[in-house]
Amino acid sequence: MLPPLVNKEFAQSEQLNQQKRSVRAPGNRLRMEQNGTANGTHQGVFQTVGRQVWLLSDSAETQKETYKALDSALREQCAEQSVNYQVVMLQDLIMSVERGHLRLYVKGWPINIYPQVVYFRGHTPDFKMDGEVTILRHLEKIGCRVVNRLQPMLRCINKFWTLQELAGHGIPVPDSLSYGGYLGMQQLIELGESQLSYPLVVKNTRGCRGNAVFLAGNKGQMLEIQHVLKMDTPYLFQQYIKESHGRDVRVMVIGGQVVASAKRISQGGRLQSNFSQGSLPELYTLDESGRNLASRVSEILGMDICAIDLLIRDDGSFCVCEVNSNPGFIPLGKTCNLDIHSLIARHVISFLQNPGNCDNNN
Repeated sequence: MLPPLVNKEFAQSEQLNQQKRSVRAPGNRLRMEQNGTANGTHQGVFQTVGRQVWLLSDSAETQKETYKALDSALREQCAEQSVNYQVVMLQDLIMSVERGHLRLYVKGWPINIYPQVVYFRGHTPDFKMDGEVTILRHLEKIGCRVVNRLQPMLRCINKFWTLQELAGHGIPVPDSLSYGGYLGMQQLIELGESQLSYPLVVKNTRGCRGNAVFLAGNKGQMLEIQHVLKMDTPYLFQQYIKESHGRDVRVMVIGGQVVASAKRISQGGRLQSNFSQGSLPELYTLDESGRNLASRVSEILGMDICAIDLLIRDDGSFCVCEVNSNPGFIPLGKTCNLDIHSLIARHVISFLQNPGNCDNNN
């Protein structure tokens, strides 16, 4: 039996209706492929990008509380608005190029009606160029609006890439130093000492949840951890913001607007203040400068949905530490007494009502 999203009768009916309505129906775009037949004639094969939303992920992600909350919110809101909603797994997708046109298959069945909006949830630090990146690129090329778009997500999968994007925009960030396949570790450490001075924060450029983060108080401690710097994934040396040790502000931004913020306070003197490391949340209201900074960062990176971690200086000003394109939000939502999953679902569905916002080129 065909899965619902590729039901043959439904697809044929939609194609016929699209032909009758031409291309003027709001929210839908009609495409035609001219495929040659054996006798030399051509038959128009119509493919539509219609009022359909996918939640795209992998099986590991579906076990998380964040995913379950998003699935429930999207399912409910799509039902209310008569939008076709589907949960799709990355491992079920097959891409192809046929007769010069892009095609997509789910569990071996060809897709005739592509979703207008695809919300991707996954562990972005583990993104593979020939895996998730290729699939999301394929979806964007077909005409699906991926949330977040691929290029903005790529700007955030590597902590140093994020800093590269923010540089030159007047955004306060800690001084940082990184490398790509550099073998002269002694020279690297000496440069870090001279440019940044001790203590130094050392973190994996693709680390997450506060893992693979060290505080080197002197050269001896740096030498003790230098073996990790030779791993496949580069590390970065970063200026230590002493006054923000073990505390930061997690800010949730949706559609360029700050919707929630909370201070995260570590326990036991830990440097990392991630919720996953046992930090305690505290309701925190950002002032106008903090809100403007978070919104500006989201704009520069081109994010639809993101969480921004701000370090706090002695004078009350903020410094951008990291940006997460697929953040967890359950502790933040509970602290702020806010259904963040419902806000995200509403924003994802809004791309159906605003086709002009569906441009993938950012």
